[in-house]
Amino acid sequence: MSFVAMKQKQAGASVAGAPDDDAASSPLAPLHFSTAALPKAEQFDGWHDFIASTVDLSLVTAPAVGFEADKTVWDLGRFALTSARMPGAGYQRSWRHLGKDPIDHWCLVLYESEIPGRRAPLGFRSLARPFVGAGSDRRVLTLFIPRDLFAGTSAAFDAAPPDIPDTGLGGLLADYLLSLERQLPRMTTADVPAVAEATRTLLAACIAPSADSLVQAQAPLLRTTLERARRVIQANLNSPTLTPAGLCRVLGISRSRLYRLFENLGGVTRYIQRQRLLAALGALSDAADARAIGQIAEAFGFADASGFSRAFRGEFGFSPSDARSAALAGLPRAPVPALRVLGGETRDLETILRGLQA
Repeated sequence: MSFVAMKQKQAGASVAGAPDDDAASSPLAPLHFSTAALPKAEQFDGWHDFIASTVDLSLVTAPAVGFEADKTVWDLGRFALTSARMPGAGYQRSWRHLGKDPIDHWCLVLYESEIPGRRAPLGFRSLARPFVGAGSDRRVLTLFIPRDLFAGTSAAFDAAPPDIPDTGLGGLLADYLLSLERQLPRMTTADVPAVAEATRTLLAACIAPSADSLVQAQAPLLRTTLERARRVIQANLNSPTLTPAGLCRVLGISRSRLYRLFENLGGVTRYIQRQRLLAALGALSDAADARAIGQIAEAFGFADASGFSRAFRGEFGFSPSDARSAALAGLPRAPVPALRVLGGETRDLETILRGLQA
């Protein structure tokens, strides 16, 4: 029995098996592993054993005893997405691909950049080919891609550069991975086939682009661009430059393409206004926020108080002062239901990776 098998329970790993036919629309149940509950002297060994099916990991330097880390593994049938959080500064690690009986998958890796607000290039390589790396990244997102899924274009995948810049199609691919990670906790097993197919077409278009692959990838490319636009909007709700023209510049797309993206959401201008009103509602519903209603309105781009009040009432059916009064009265909000977690057959990272299907 491996170190992980012996320590998984006390380390806080929660595992779920593959869904059956009766659970076709159940919430996805990821594999979780954490070293937090292990004795500090055993934490790195536990981490090493958990990822031993993918790389041989060594700890070069560490400022203190212990290696508190955790990994979440999402089994998507044809792909696996893993999200790892590890100690950063001072914890220098080195790793190499396995030389014997490697899992013959490609891996697409998104590292957390050491520069705030910037992303490092995507890493792309085959687990079956020699590779040595080193780093102290705190967070790593990895998509495992089975070779058989792209048998017809494997030569193009093998010829792809090991570092894919965060621009153009590479930037869209990075955005897609981050978006997928955020959305997976809200997805069900019924969503998996569509997610896998969208991932396949997007990878084909970005790693081995051709006229056909770009046509097939239009839908996931549009969804990824829309998700990126939403994030830009959310991060700039109080900015006067948050306009359709400003969005076009940031996203690098035409005005007509931007309008098509938001066509089913009532239009981009309408969407921006709604997000600003939702942010204003959040501030008004916070009893600790002592700003006047006019100040809150101005903070989210509404220079005219009466126009803000009309837009607010039209959106929510009550006035800004009603929202403020309810917050000060301490009226409770509706509870958010918790996601149900499935239980089932024990799995590990290697089992998931070897079970990926073309």
